[in-house]
Amino acid sequence: MIDHVGLFVKDANERAGFYEHLLAPLGYVKKHDFPGAVCFANKADGDSVWLESPKDGNPVVPTHLAFHAADEDAVKAFHKAGLEAGGTDNGQPGPRPNYGPTYYAAFIHDPDGNNIEACLR
Repeated sequence: MIDHVGLFVKDANERAGFYEHLLAPLGYVKKHDFPGAVCFANKADGDSVWLESPKDGNPVVPTHLAFHAADEDAVKAFHKAGLEAGGTDNGQPGPRPNYGPTYYAAFIHDPDGNNIEACLR
């Protein structure tokens, strides 16, 4: 079981507002806010993701991070929130039969190019 994960963004503190809006439909709230690092935790189970600013001039290397959603409405709300917050569409909410017979997901690119997903299995 993973306790938490770090996601690199150009500026964690600057990007916190985007993620606060994006992750709210999935039950995440901002828990910690430090210079260069911001933590969002799931209210239901405590799982957390840390936004981290790269150190020593290292570049942001985009990654793919998927969050479990409670239902299809949460996936749709996640996608809508991501667009409203300034993300770009990387996959409308809908079934993904190539990922599994019951897989349902939506994808948003954050402003740093990370591919963020909300999904149901």
